[in-house]
Amino acid sequence: MGTAERSVPATVRPATAVDAEAMGGVAVRSWEATYRGMLPDAVLDEWQATVTDGWVAAFANQPPDTPWRPWVAERDGRVVGYATTTPAKDFFLPPPDGAGELTNLYLDPAVIGTGVGHVLYRVAIDDLWARDFDPLVVWAFRDNVRAVAFYERMGCVVDVADHVWELGGVACPIVRLVDHRPAAAEA
Repeated sequence: MGTAERSVPATVRPATAVDAEAMGGVAVRSWEATYRGMLPDAVLDEWQATVTDGWVAAFANQPPDTPWRPWVAERDGRVVGYATTTPAKDFFLPPPDGAGELTNLYLDPAVIGTGVGHVLYRVAIDDLWARDFDPLVVWAFRDNVRAVAFYERMGCVVDVADHVWELGGVACPIVRLVDHRPAAAEA
């Protein structure tokens, strides 16, 4: 990889409905590489079989003034990652007041470690800060050590260390990480 590729690992832009299939492909490859053996096979197989249709529906069902923001990272004209943000949800536990949530951040396994995740994360999170969400919350599977370490490198800290998401009758431990808007961004 040349120096230029390392300094600009990807272009990040708002995702549109045209990206649904590419986002589904990234999800399938990412989940297979990361979650196989971590989550029940039947759950993972179902997620992979329905993810593209889920993205198509997500784009079709968003009202024009939605606070949901999808982002894609492209390299050489190909979608290699995506992230989504929204006001924090209470799917697992009530979020802190005023929180925004990084609800997805997935990369094609071929670009992990190249800086694409960092760039995608920064764009998504900077957008949350710009919209006055604070703090940021993100959930990750506890056993996804690489993801937890990534979020910690980005400045997040675990504030819920042991919650359970039951998937296919199996207890799958998850953690919640939080970060606060940098003081400079508040001025």
